Amino acid sequence: MEVINDKELLEYYCEQRDIASHFTNWDGLVKKLVRYKKGEIIALYGDKADKLFFLVKGTIKFSCIADNYEEFFFFNARNEGLFGEVEYVMDIPLITQSEVMEECDCIVIPVEENRNLLDHDLKFQVFLTHILAKKYDDIRRHYMDIESYPLEVRFARYLFADRRSDTIEDLQQISRAIKCSYRQLLRIVKKFCENGWIRHMEQKGKYKIVDRKALEKLMNHI
Repeated sequence: MEVINDKELLEYYCEQRDIASHFTNWDGLVKKLVRYKKGEIIALYGDKADKLFFLVKGTIKFSCIADNYEEFFFFNARNEGLFGEVEYVMDIPLITQSEVMEECDCIVIPVEENRNLLDHDLKFQVFLTHILAKKYDDIRRHYMDIESYPLEVRFARYLFADRRSDTIEDLQQISRAIKCSYRQLLRIVKKFCENGWIRHMEQKGKYKIVDRKALEKLMNHI
């Protein structure tokens, strides 16, 4: 973790994401811009929750830890959104573990240093409500997809959800996300390659989407 003492970059991210609009007194909050390297663990499951943060660059993988310490993929976050909000609202330890998948920048808001401003900021509390409702709805839709659609459609929907990247990697993680075995997913990947919808890249275990229209058609004909 590296604190980036670059006021202009911090202001650029704030303007780009329109972050200040979610707070009554953004300038009054203690905050910092932090950079995390690939592979770094931002927070461990069960640790004390001590910050809210906006992810403004890069990708973070959030996972859940079972009682037997088995790790389950939860979701990937890319360049958007507020995180740490559940722990803030419920005042509980961290319910997920967060790992950096590619170098990322975050605007970090220490909770205790800002507790009074945050708790009494109606604009922020309304924003917080919308964040929680949207995440609940996203999770609901995700599990409805798992129960309602065949595996090839679940895989297509997973790929289509991220319009900013055509790269497919970490099939083990994807198989956990769409609730199938790794071997089942490999069969679907092979079928998609044969159909010309994706292709194998030179790097081992990586694929590239080459026909998004075909994926959309598959999704819309179910």
